Amino acid sequence: KPRCVIRTTGVRVLPFKNMTFDLCRQEGEDDNLESWRRGHTAFFQAEGKQLGYTFSEDMPVVFETFEVVDQN
Repeated sequence: KPRCVIRTTGVRVLPFKNMTFDLCRQEGEDDNLESWRRGHTAFFQAEGKQLGYTFSEDMPVVFETFEVVDQN
């Protein structure tokens, strides 16, 4: 049984280097863009080592917005 059902309200694909403060703020993890970049760079570098890719600021990131439709 699902714990939560969501509806995607938007999808935006952009290069990592083009991430904006507005999108960063919507994610809710950081107070500023520099902090977001540091944290996510570290994450993508570590993930890249595990999955066999090299992180680049030109890599696309997918930014999805959604709303909760039902929550159990």
